Amino acid sequence: DNAKDAEGNLAVYQSLSANPTSIASAASNLAYGLIPGHATSQADAIKAYIQADLKHKNTWVSLPRELWPASWIAKGYKRPMVRLCKALYGHPEAAGLWERHLTQAVEKCGGEELKAEHPSSFWIKDLGLLLTAYVDDLLLSGPAQNIPKFWARLRKLVSIEDPAPLGRFLGREHPEVIMPNGVKGKCYDMEDYCQQFVDKYLAVAGPVKLKEASTPFCPDAQLVTSDYEVKGHLAPNACGVLMKGLWLARLARPDLLRPITELAAHLADWSVNHDRMLHRLVCYAKSTLHLRLCMYVGDKPEDLSLRLYADADFAGCNFTAKTTTGGYLCLVGPKTFYPLAWISKRQTSVSRSTTEAEVVALAHCTFTETIPTLSLWERLLGRDVQVAYMEDNQATIKVVQAGFSQKLRHILRTHKVNLASLSEVI
Repeated sequence: DNAKDAEGNLAVYQSLSANPTSIASAASNLAYGLIPGHATSQADAIKAYIQADLKHKNTWVSLPRELWPASWIAKGYKRPMVRLCKALYGHPEAAGLWERHLTQAVEKCGGEELKAEHPSSFWIKDLGLLLTAYVDDLLLSGPAQNIPKFWARLRKLVSIEDPAPLGRFLGREHPEVIMPNGVKGKCYDMEDYCQQFVDKYLAVAGPVKLKEASTPFCPDAQLVTSDYEVKGHLAPNACGVLMKGLWLARLARPDLLRPITELAAHLADWSVNHDRMLHRLVCYAKSTLHLRLCMYVGDKPEDLSLRLYADADFAGCNFTAKTTTGGYLCLVGPKTFYPLAWISKRQTSVSRSTTEAEVVALAHCTFTETIPTLSLWERLLGRDVQVAYMEDNQATIKVVQAGFSQKLRHILRTHKVNLASLSEVI
């Protein structure tokens, strides 16, 4: 009953009528565009929302006086109202109406929305293209010779700017790199945004010194137990700083995801120790502005597969003894390595063993990202795609293969479902 936004104001909830694509779907789109012979193009819709008609014409608006016809002024109108016919920005239904308008246009161009697993992503079967829409930002990947054909179709139905090669998307740059094995690839460059994250922290923390840091985690020796009971200086402003960093972590810096989500779980009981942990995180970000996540695809479609790395820090939370799940899903091949999604999430109940924690982590990564991504790539490649599970706990491997463990008979219903469903899928 006391939800706040990133600026500390009371949160105002609206019904979500739009469902933009996920970051993982966009990553698959970019990876598909790196396959030899493929390319990626992007375009922005022009004044996207007002391209859609307002279906329920029961909204009335007052126009600024400079837009009044001369006849209104002559008649002495004071505040004339007009019916709103277009999905104006700010209207609660505008985003959903634009999304439906775009969906109908793409379907008329031969596209099929992958709504079940990847909303706002479309498969154009006859051209072998994948279109991904993040509100009014459009990404199109596939055989290079077919990309202009689809843009020509779409521009007859939707007003978009001139398509261009992949550049800045969602605040992230994508410069080309040559990997040590000679394969061309891309890297995620958000150095300017990372600097903004650092600057936002300095704006609320004051003139503090940022030292070199090789990891984002504060050493335990610097965290005094009694300081967890003292309210931190940054308690009112920590949310805004962390949410700024979370966007960076989700788009380009998986190394920041774990410490940011850990701190975000303590916004309601922010302490002096959390001040120290946030300071260390920002020191690390400042020290690693130059880091880039690089990826490359140098193989034919028939040589590509998926690989999932999953792990768990057993009882990693000092207060609740709950474990944090970690996951890293990649597209791989002899000359391919492209990270598609990364996960860091606190488990919802306490595990009593490393094996139990690993099973829960493996299940979460499988059903949250791996299976939906697998379905997408099987459609893109037109064949069954293999997934390799990288699991370092031998007991977990045996338990999952068997689907049952005598030593795990105690697990609660949620964990039991995790084990049974995971065993069935594998």
